[in-house]
Amino acid sequence: MSSRANKLVPEKLVIKVNHDKQVLAIAFLFKDQHFIVCLHDGRLQVREAKTGKLLGDPWQDTEGSQICAIDVSPDGGRVATGSKDGKIRVWKWNGKTAKIIAESKKHSNGTAANCVCWSRHDGGAYIASGFDDGSVTVWPVSSGLKNPTSTDDTRLRHIHAISYSHDGTQLLVSGYDREISRLTINEKAQEIQLDEVIKICNNPNHVSSATWAMTTDGHAIVTGLTDGKITILELPEGQPLELEGPGHSDLVCAVVLSLPNKRVLASSSYDRTLLFWDLGTKRKICQPLLHSADVTCAAFATNGTLVATGTCDGEVYLWDVADFLSNAMPTEDANGRDGGTTARPSLNFDPNSPIPTRQREARQPLVPPSLDTPNRAKPIYGRGFFDDVRPAVVDSPTPSVSRRFSISRPIKVAASRMQQALRVSRIQIERPLTNVYLGDIQEERQNHHGKHQVTSGIPLTTFEQQSGVTSEPATRGAVLIRRTRWVNALLRMGCIPQYPDQVD
Repeated sequence: MSSRANKLVPEKLVIKVNHDKQVLAIAFLFKDQHFIVCLHDGRLQVREAKTGKLLGDPWQDTEGSQICAIDVSPDGGRVATGSKDGKIRVWKWNGKTAKIIAESKKHSNGTAANCVCWSRHDGGAYIASGFDDGSVTVWPVSSGLKNPTSTDDTRLRHIHAISYSHDGTQLLVSGYDREISRLTINEKAQEIQLDEVIKICNNPNHVSSATWAMTTDGHAIVTGLTDGKITILELPEGQPLELEGPGHSDLVCAVVLSLPNKRVLASSSYDRTLLFWDLGTKRKICQPLLHSADVTCAAFATNGTLVATGTCDGEVYLWDVADFLSNAMPTEDANGRDGGTTARPSLNFDPNSPIPTRQREARQPLVPPSLDTPNRAKPIYGRGFFDDVRPAVVDSPTPSVSRRFSISRPIKVAASRMQQALRVSRIQIERPLTNVYLGDIQEERQNHHGKHQVTSGIPLTTFEQQSGVTSEPATRGAVLIRRTRWVNALLRMGCIPQYPDQVD
């Protein structure tokens, strides 16, 4: 490639790697000097990044199974592949030829391994793989891919994308469904547990790609949808939000993060474009980079200066985006960008901090402030109606984003049961009323001396009262209830109807 220049469109190198065959995956090798492509016929090619020249013979599975997924180790010298026969293989390339140095057994159900990912926090000690039956397996590389740890509890029908978190304790999986899943890894116990299922979209849309990300305020998850939208979900309690700016018009097949500047995200789509996004401002930057056919995959170089994309007609594009992105990123000034505020890093956020999980969060019991204030001693009451009702305490893992926990739900349920138990039928007046005065509900209150007093407004006089049938005042379906702290809380929450003390 020639030297960089400040242009609106970055320089590109177009390489024809196969005739009318789709490029399934692409990645960089050996300190970005080479790149490897996975073709639709199951072969792998290694080429020079500067010239696009083919190096050595294409790699091919000795058993003839089609390779459908690749990932490069953190040192850049090994390649993990997933095949249609369900096997995971590790390849070593010496510059001319490739050799298989480790191979796993076939998957138990014989389904395809659609995606693979190296762990990067430990230099590539493990490989995670996702299968077409919705299961996930973590393979130890040092043992030759033996004694793996597996789980089929992902709540997904298929898995087409998998990625490690920066600290290696979690896995993010997605598979053309409305939801994505987070899994926690316990290396000592050799267990993989489902931590959270997050609903991203509704039918007919599905999640077509997903990756871990970071914003200026914390960790996040970015997803690409089949309708072309890009959404971001900030952890742990965020909601999926669509990134601003004109986006894609067709399925988003890949979302990849720049490693040096983790605020920059690239997305490729079947609308034949490659877009860039600033996760700090949650906006699109730069103009779209056009291709001759649908873009099926994308990858950033480790230094962030190159982006490689593959298309469905067998072409590979290498984009020199160093100056292109630096000129497009917003500058930090007093007025902000486009009349808005410029996103500044949060002083409380550490990019190396662990990503919150439901098991990791040690939450304190949640009690409504109106029921318990730290500066006031709790009054002691006798046994009341709600003594057997347990207060809402979160002592279990926090539910997913799609299934929120409402602290008022147990209280509302108890109030509903109380109303059913103490409900009295309203007085049915069959004959016309004469000289009827509408009054207020009687209320029983407790004064500061501890005695009970009854206050009422104008009494409600019925036909029976006028004729002397009964001498007790009637109310409209009212119930006398002791004003305990629970009843006061329910009145404030609107669970029990409250009437005014006086009638205007």
